[in-house]
Amino acid sequence: MKPLTLLSPTAILGYGFPDSSFERGLSFGPDVIAVDAGSSDPGPYYLGSGGPFVARGSVKRDLIYILRAARSLRVPLLIGTAGGSGAKPHLEWCREIIEEVAYEEGLSFKMAVIPADVPKPYLKEALWDERVTPLGPVPALTEADISESTYLVAQMGMEPFINALDNGADVILAGRSYDPAVFAA
Repeated sequence: MKPLTLLSPTAILGYGFPDSSFERGLSFGPDVIAVDAGSSDPGPYYLGSGGPFVARGSVKRDLIYILRAARSLRVPLLIGTAGGSGAKPHLEWCREIIEEVAYEEGLSFKMAVIPADVPKPYLKEALWDERVTPLGPVPALTEADISESTYLVAQMGMEPFINALDNGADVILAGRSYDPAVFAA
């Protein structure tokens, strides 16, 4: 089996990277470029507000380099936890930047957009059916918690990424994802 070379240009999309480091990474001929675009470290504010915690210009700068490279090398680009927290508004925000870069750079590709949002009625039903349990020493989820939440997301693993790759996606943009999912896929 041939080794698979992955390039992760930055810890979080929009945090930037030295051009020389990126060029060095590209010199290894990556089979995949993958990057996480979010974190729960800043707390729940960004998920609840629907806003990003990284500046739009910084994300666009990173995407210009990354999209150009992925299309030039004809390798997939996988992005997890779009827009910082991975809810619908974060996903749309990042999708718009990707489409803007593609237009400005004359890039063409098949893109899969994978949401991670959980409908409130579904989660309430799961709560009533006792299919929701606390993780560790946190209080149990209540119906009021669900009703009062602005956005609800579930963390996805590698399977949705694999499915998108199997269906021919060149660029995959996903909502809330387990950090290593973009690499495991």
